[in-house]
Amino acid sequence: MPASAWHQFIFIMGLGLAVAGLTTYVITWMLVAVHLRERHPAEHARLGGFLFAPRAFGWYLAARYRALRDRSLDALGTPGSLGAWAIVLGTAAAIVAKLLSLTGASA
Repeated sequence: MPASAWHQFIFIMGLGLAVAGLTTYVITWMLVAVHLRERHPAEHARLGGFLFAPRAFGWYLAARYRALRDRSLDALGTPGSLGAWAIVLGTAAAIVAKLLSLTGASA
């Protein structure tokens, strides 16, 4: 059974949100990594330098950068946190829409 227009719309919207979040996450991670390296070396060492390390991604999702009480880091970390959440929510929306279209559920 072909997917309805709503399933297709939610699927494309979810993918778009995930791509926008990925772009934001990648750009801000580079800035945050340099900031951590220069001002918070212990936190940088704990997170590691890899962009998609589960520890670093979870650090963004939980907004743990706020615990460091660095206003400059807050300004850099907030868009990255929003980007990480956009990746999660966009991917979830795309998966749910695809599963609903495959099962033939109508919207």
